[in-house]
Amino acid sequence: MIGRTLGHYQIVSLLGAGGMGEVYLAQDSRLDRRVALKSLPAAVASDPERMGRFVREAKAASALNHPNVAHIYEIGQTEGVSFIAMEYVEGQTLAYKIGGHPLQVAEIIEIGIQAADALDEAHGKGITHRDIKPTNIMVTPRGQVKVLDFGLAKVTGPAGQEVASKLSTLMQTTPGVVMGTLPYMSPEQALGREMDHRSDLFSLGVVLYEMATGRLAFAGASASETLDRILHAQPGAMARLNSEVPAELERVVRKCLEKDRERRYQSARELLVDLKNLKRDSDPSATLTIASQARWRWAMPWSLAVMMAALLLLAGGALLLFRFGQPAKPARLEYIPLTKFSDSAVAPALSPDGRMLAFIRGEETFVGPGEIYVKLLPDGEPVQLTHDGSSKMGPTIFSPDGSRIAYAVNTRDTWTVPVFGGEPSLMLANASGLTWIGAAGAGRRRVLFSEWTGEGIHMGTFTSTESRSDERKVYLPADVNGMAHRSFLSPDQKSVLLVEMNLYGWLPCRLVPFDGSSLGKSVGPSPAQCTDAAWSLDGKWMYFSANAGNGFHIWRQRFPDGPPEQITSGPTEEQGIAFAPDGHSFVTSAGESQSTVWVHDSRGERQITSQGYAYLPSFSADGKRLYYLERSRANRRFVSGELWVTNLETGKRERLLPDFLMEHYDVSRDGNRVVFVMIDDAGHSPVWVATLDGSSPPRRLSSFDCVRALFDPNGGVLFVGGERGAPYLYHIKEDGTGLRKVVSTPVLFIYDVSPDGKALALWVERSVFVYPSDGGAPTLICSGCATAGGENRGVTPSLLSWSPDGKFLYFQTISLKISGQTYAVPLQPGQILPPLPAGGLGSMANAATLPGARLIPEQRVFVSADPSVYAFLRVATHRNIYRISVP
Repeated sequence: MIGRTLGHYQIVSLLGAGGMGEVYLAQDSRLDRRVALKSLPAAVASDPERMGRFVREAKAASALNHPNVAHIYEIGQTEGVSFIAMEYVEGQTLAYKIGGHPLQVAEIIEIGIQAADALDEAHGKGITHRDIKPTNIMVTPRGQVKVLDFGLAKVTGPAGQEVASKLSTLMQTTPGVVMGTLPYMSPEQALGREMDHRSDLFSLGVVLYEMATGRLAFAGASASETLDRILHAQPGAMARLNSEVPAELERVVRKCLEKDRERRYQSARELLVDLKNLKRDSDPSATLTIASQARWRWAMPWSLAVMMAALLLLAGGALLLFRFGQPAKPARLEYIPLTKFSDSAVAPALSPDGRMLAFIRGEETFVGPGEIYVKLLPDGEPVQLTHDGSSKMGPTIFSPDGSRIAYAVNTRDTWTVPVFGGEPSLMLANASGLTWIGAAGAGRRRVLFSEWTGEGIHMGTFTSTESRSDERKVYLPADVNGMAHRSFLSPDQKSVLLVEMNLYGWLPCRLVPFDGSSLGKSVGPSPAQCTDAAWSLDGKWMYFSANAGNGFHIWRQRFPDGPPEQITSGPTEEQGIAFAPDGHSFVTSAGESQSTVWVHDSRGERQITSQGYAYLPSFSADGKRLYYLERSRANRRFVSGELWVTNLETGKRERLLPDFLMEHYDVSRDGNRVVFVMIDDAGHSPVWVATLDGSSPPRRLSSFDCVRALFDPNGGVLFVGGERGAPYLYHIKEDGTGLRKVVSTPVLFIYDVSPDGKALALWVERSVFVYPSDGGAPTLICSGCATAGGENRGVTPSLLSWSPDGKFLYFQTISLKISGQTYAVPLQPGQILPPLPAGGLGSMANAATLPGARLIPEQRVFVSADPSVYAFLRVATHRNIYRISVP
């Protein structure tokens, strides 16, 4: 619609899109002003009853005349398009301003005052907003708040109440259209019960909480869990997440969030008064002025000398009150370095007596190439125990007698190595994340470990003796794509903390009974990626390494159901937790990674990005532009970032679709469109398609979680995902119709589609296959070699891909010792595959033996049509082991 004229409005650009239509910047030719023009969804515009109701409600809302309300100018219809013209507000949404981080207390209070004032005006005219959330609140450069979308509100009757729709009707049948936003709903709104203006006050309380902590008050790992938290749970104390939050602000927010609306604020005016009082009482300049005036009135009758002495005494008293009357802040945690490598040390463990430290020297905190080291504390030299270059996974752990260190190789098998040197040996096959438990009778010791079930990537937690006898299940994820990778037994041996993921990302940690009697419950921050856990020695606290949107940090929670609290913060990230035997401190790996994008072409190699964490580069069809993602701290998946493009000729960078966090993307050959997997506020990942020039609004294509999406050269979109159970490969048209399964077998990942659209490179049953798109028999490429790239899939190229012109097939090698080598194998005209050995390659590394195979001399290579022109990543990771005292 860019450039189109609707009546006297000239469309200038797309501002945004959502379930209730697209919003454009337009120029009003009559009054010579800029307006925001919202086109209404067809579901509303084509239904006379709904449209009539909408018009009536919008007319009532247009009567609002308040500086903190975005005004509605006109409701119209022309050329078949129904629209609302409203005030254009320059600035940023409150959601963007928060960005996963707490705001300053004074700013929180000021924004709260202005939003409450807007609600007071609306409620006084019988209007309930129903969708108060940060994306509906704009903040101008001068700090003025504008509440948006009052045109979507409900006009209540004389009694001030109205029966809301049931939750099921809040989710409209039109694809991508959602009325209301679950994490911000009041209990009565979420249940579809009678609601009134007090529901808006609950929602504003959720917004205040998010401003104060950078976190949602009730978000769960799923919609049902979020609903349960809204109805039954209390959010964690704000002061534990942000020590600057005053007790009075905590009280105000708690009153907004009362489940029983009779105990809530009864009016926006009541809330407004409390916020204004809080602003006054927390303004140090106002307090100083009042105190000075009082002192002056008291001192007037006295001589100048007495007055000065009294003022000095009062000043001294005020200083003492300031020093000793302020609330105490938590002591700053001290990080004591135990290693000082210039690269990276991860997966720390302490010996039973606390005198030795074991760790993996490698950059990956989950699984990757590395070697086992050990050192005597505090100042011993690190000693390398393994020299095999295999892909290892923590946690490392000492045997109960301290003589051996156990670790997993490639997430599958547990090996041990003697502490004082010697050859590593296999302890248990198909067992990883192992920990020792205790004696099992007759000198037999039990272990706790993770085991592949043999069904796809399904992985559960089991216990047995060291010899694998008397094995029983502790926990098996209900999701067939669930993987329980790490487990930690409580000191009383009754409960287990679990670290698990599924195909889409790390999940919140889980607490289950050791006897396997139930699936337990999520614990720790949620939604979050939880990668490590531990118990305090007395079993009273559960500890987690989790990313709740601001990077991986250490959290703890009182067992069994206290509120989670973050205990480390700052620019570095912390992963891995091991407690000292005295329980007074723990060790963790702290540091950060940077990923830069480089390009190699006829001019040599040159750096494209220099800051942050950039990944997943891809070339435009003409090779003149390079697209890539840059990681955002507000991620809840393995990877999520914003889409950027660099002009390779001029070096100019541009951010595309800034409102979307993407996990994966694919740009069309004509460079006009992008299909992508987006991470939404609830942590889900549907597929979207959008134009890169903003000529039409983004469109959501899937209603369920997806992991990867590609354009089909013959039209439409291919993606892998599913609502429940095993994922499948689907095809859908770009208009959102014609959804169908492409392959009847469950598919975990799609690597690429051939340029002619006739072949699909897929991960099926832990192996890589090429499937004909017409349903013919697949060709096995290699067995047991498939991977999506783990938690760092953004820096892992596709295992198999075609050049855009179909002249080369690229193989990405993986093995226990080799990672990241790329071979370009030429294809004969009309061929989709080169001649392959019977039964496949066996290993992707065997691609080197194929006729004409050519090694590209870089790791993490992202290819183009020409094997000599490629993008690659250089990842720099700096992590070391630190000791931190228990707060």
